[in-house]
Amino acid sequence: MTELNDFTIEQLKDEEFQKEYMNESLAQYINDGDFNAFFSSLELVIKSRDSISSFCEKAGIDRAMLYQIFNGERVPRVDTLAKILKTLGYNLKVA
Repeated sequence: MTELNDFTIEQLKDEEFQKEYMNESLAQYINDGDFNAFFSSLELVIKSRDSISSFCEKAGIDRAMLYQIFNGERVPRVDTLAKILKTLGYNLKVA
């Protein structure tokens, strides 16, 4: 996981900042293909809002699978990514 400063961690409590952070992370993933960095960012946003267990229950996904994704042991299917983003209140669109 990338090292974050205290300011960024504090900012992740703000949902608008979270959106900007995730948009930047997604843009970087598209440019550099670093899937693990993108999911590390997603993990930080999820943890800033909720526990992993509670999030997984809301999203209808397996907690162990989510940890495998965060640890780079598994690449999620598109429907899993869609569930994660939808539960966070995000959508993915092509612009």
